[in-house]
Amino acid sequence: MRLPSLRIPPAKLSRLLFGAVIMAVPLASFLAFSVQPLVGKLLLPVQGGTAPAWLGTMLYFQTTLLLGYGWALWLLRRPVHFQVAAMGGLALIAVTVSRLRWVLEGDWTGYWGILLTLALATLPAMVLLFSIGPLMHGWLRRRGQPVPYHLYAGSNAGGLAAVVLYPFTIERVIGLSDQMFIWHGLLFVTACLTAIAALCYLRVGLSVAAPNDAPETIPYSRTTAWLGLSALTCLGMLGATHHLAAEIGSNPTAWVGPFGVYLLSFLVTFSGWWQPRYTLACLGWLALSLTGFMLTKGVSGATVNGWAAFWLMSTTAAGSFFGNGLLYERRPKERFGFFYVALATGGIAGGLFASLGAPFFFLRPSEFLAVSCLLLILGLVRLLARRDVLTVAVAILIISAPVAGLVLQQTRDEAIGATRIRRFRNIYGYTMLKSVEDGLVLANETTTHGTQITTSRETRRHPTLYYTPSSGVGRVIAETQKANPAVTIGVIGLGAGTLAAYARPADTFDFWDIDPQSERIARDFFSFVSDSPGRIHIKQADGRKGLEASPTNYDVIVLDALSGDAMPAHLLTREALAIYFARLQKREGVLVVHSTNRYGTVFPIVGATAQALGWSSLEVTTHSETSDWDFVDTKYILAFRPAQLSQVLAWLPAEEDEGRLKRTVNLFDPRPPGETVVWTDDRHAALDALDLPGYLLGKPSSK
Repeated sequence: MRLPSLRIPPAKLSRLLFGAVIMAVPLASFLAFSVQPLVGKLLLPVQGGTAPAWLGTMLYFQTTLLLGYGWALWLLRRPVHFQVAAMGGLALIAVTVSRLRWVLEGDWTGYWGILLTLALATLPAMVLLFSIGPLMHGWLRRRGQPVPYHLYAGSNAGGLAAVVLYPFTIERVIGLSDQMFIWHGLLFVTACLTAIAALCYLRVGLSVAAPNDAPETIPYSRTTAWLGLSALTCLGMLGATHHLAAEIGSNPTAWVGPFGVYLLSFLVTFSGWWQPRYTLACLGWLALSLTGFMLTKGVSGATVNGWAAFWLMSTTAAGSFFGNGLLYERRPKERFGFFYVALATGGIAGGLFASLGAPFFFLRPSEFLAVSCLLLILGLVRLLARRDVLTVAVAILIISAPVAGLVLQQTRDEAIGATRIRRFRNIYGYTMLKSVEDGLVLANETTTHGTQITTSRETRRHPTLYYTPSSGVGRVIAETQKANPAVTIGVIGLGAGTLAAYARPADTFDFWDIDPQSERIARDFFSFVSDSPGRIHIKQADGRKGLEASPTNYDVIVLDALSGDAMPAHLLTREALAIYFARLQKREGVLVVHSTNRYGTVFPIVGATAQALGWSSLEVTTHSETSDWDFVDTKYILAFRPAQLSQVLAWLPAEEDEGRLKRTVNLFDPRPPGETVVWTDDRHAALDALDLPGYLLGKPSSK
């Protein structure tokens, strides 16, 4: 192949090649990592928050990372002309056929349906984006310079920028439609940079002989170390994310800290100046951070905010820097392509274990602690430079004894007052059922989701905690029942099934919950559902999708699907509220949103979104002076037709029971248009509702 029109001196060609590579590698990584939350947000309204949606998306992107690295490794063994032609063809296909909007239009469901949808929408683009870094490593290596591992650092810099910018800037100011447009535009720019680099490489690659190094032999033990360290650091990062998501919900904000320091560790360790003594220093950093985390949180029910969140992040960072420092020390001299494939494979193993293995092996989310201890043991054994059984045993004892002691103490403290504790875990999270002297408590470590007092038949049927007759939801249900001999109520989120206690023989209550273990717990351990005289239907489905498919008209719809301390955003968008209001319209029903929250409020968002649809809303806060049924303050948002305002206000007196119980009602006050936040499927951001400074400083806004 001849290019007679290209009359550029070899020196300038080399500089042009290097410039194109320097721009293309971080840009490709930025696009690859920014499209992941984008696709996740596109999928939620279509697929709902089901396990296939979450697992399918994670598995798809980790698989495409491995495919991209594998494609680059295979190409680097081919002739120069073939490499250029193949990458040029892939870039053309990626730009031509990639359509993120197909994610919204896909009709397939389940794991394979989601994988097929994502593949049709983005597969050529993702393989291109993930292969650019390692492939251009090889192109620069052909010029005779050492393996440019600093490009791997640059690739992770692009990913880090995407992880940080997405929750703080991109999703807050740019709608999904515009994000898709910009992403496709930047994909075209990346393809052009790849074409420029390929053309330069074609000329330079033909004029410079390939390195004449002997094939590098890599023992199996070294490959195993790569796989193991990659899997451990990935698993540690995902374990830390689990703790944060349990507090502030599963969203890009929960990912930014653990994933950010994980990518930062790659950026720093592979930048070229990392020294073995820095890895040793990280070992001490990890020991100190793990101690701080065990003292502030560990396996106790302490909330992961303030100092606990600080030590969690510090432990994640120390483990990531230590593990990736070891990887950098053990990097190959030549076979970087195989090295990257091993890292990607280890990452997939860590991700799959976090999703499927950890819920089976750990009844509570302890994998983060297990990974931190394993890294400390590995570091101590390495520090002693011995591999005999006695050294390993002593190292395990030194690390595990203090941690195990704190775990036992915290577990014992947790069990005080309990006759039995049962733990349940699956992909949706961790749940603890605590049997106490007078009843049952359902929690996910830091947040209580339901209680039942079992001292008598009467107390067993009485709704408690957030759902008492004095709460916002209790008042709405009671007043609705007064006006109707039979009511139909829909509830998104099952919990302990407490709201079933309100059902009369002629009433119908439809519950939706995506977690299969929720129904088992509600039916097997609590008796609200079994004792209810009404018609109780429990359906395993995303509540929004279930209501959209349901032909039933409701008197009341209750949203109580809290994920950690937040509600999934796709349940609160304009499109979602329109579905609920359509089911309430004929019966002049009321939408009730459970908004009891420690780290922010969704009232301004729900109020503005409801107002955009022509509905009014208010927030009702209930406070009790004593501790019988009403032992927590509760907040609920009520949305209704404007003509119902006086009626709803009459349901909510300021005081009851001679002042023992007090209630505050706030009507939604529209702010100036520029400050009003309306969530839509196209634009919603977790930081709109989250008080991030309050969370980080450990100062909850409410109980």
